[in-house]
Amino acid sequence: MHILSLFKGRQIDNILNHCKRLMVILLILVGTGDHCIAGSDIEAILTDTISVPGWKVDGETYHYNTHNLYEYIDGGAYFFIGYGFVELTGVNFSPVTGEGDAVTIDIYDMRNKLNAFGVYQLRKDSQAPSLGIGAAAFGLNDYLVFHKDRFYVEIRAFFTDREDPGVVKNIASMVAEHLPGDNSLPKALAYFPEKERIVGSERYISGGILGHAFLDKGLLCDYLVNGEKLTVFIAFLPSVQDAVKAVKQHKAFLKQSEKTWLPLEGFGKHSFISEEPYHQNIMVIQEEARVIGAYDLRDVEAGKTLLLDTLKKLKQATAKQQ
Repeated sequence: MHILSLFKGRQIDNILNHCKRLMVILLILVGTGDHCIAGSDIEAILTDTISVPGWKVDGETYHYNTHNLYEYIDGGAYFFIGYGFVELTGVNFSPVTGEGDAVTIDIYDMRNKLNAFGVYQLRKDSQAPSLGIGAAAFGLNDYLVFHKDRFYVEIRAFFTDREDPGVVKNIASMVAEHLPGDNSLPKALAYFPEKERIVGSERYISGGILGHAFLDKGLLCDYLVNGEKLTVFIAFLPSVQDAVKAVKQHKAFLKQSEKTWLPLEGFGKHSFISEEPYHQNIMVIQEEARVIGAYDLRDVEAGKTLLLDTLKKLKQATAKQQ
């Protein structure tokens, strides 16, 4: 009886193990299916929805992922992958009559809104006027980029004999209209106080704030305080322990750079003030799983006030999002 019970127990264990394997496979297939459906939707926008008089789809759509994006944009692939790139779907358009001219549309799925915003902000021309396409856009007659929701889009035109000044903007407007999602900016931008903020200076960094690997990802925003420009950053860490560790690594870096850091009174035991190499004074505090700081400070008291305002706004914004 004991042996029979043991045999039955093993049978049950085997069945459970097979069920677990099947569940894993199904989850993988479901995830893959979602990406396939999304990719098909984007492809349909490019081939079935875009309709520009005098232009036609030229050839089939093309696709790139994290494994082969370098084949398309070579060294630029590392930049996009660092920002959470999932897949690129693109297509070429050519004139109905004539040869040589072309328009290329590349749609980058960047996984989420913050990643798409980050890519756009770092690639945009700060001098170019903003266009009313998607969440934000800039460009000329032969080149236009915009972002919407989790998508970053580049449209390039190649004209041989004559320019068609409206075609790029028209295509961009149609693509933006049909892409899924909305035109709102990432909610995390609400973490920054509005007073004295330099509008449009908000940016998302992936790859190291101030070049520090221990502050890998986060938001930055510039302020004009008493006529002086300074920058506030909010670094996102996986946990409270990681945030504390990042502050300690920052202090170690400053010590190695022969910079003296001092405790920043009233901001917690891990906060400090110091000089930052290649910058002026920097203040750093740790709040939950985030490291908040301000650098290029000439007025220490003004910096403290801005940090307090940022901390207050951050808590208010995160409370609303919960």
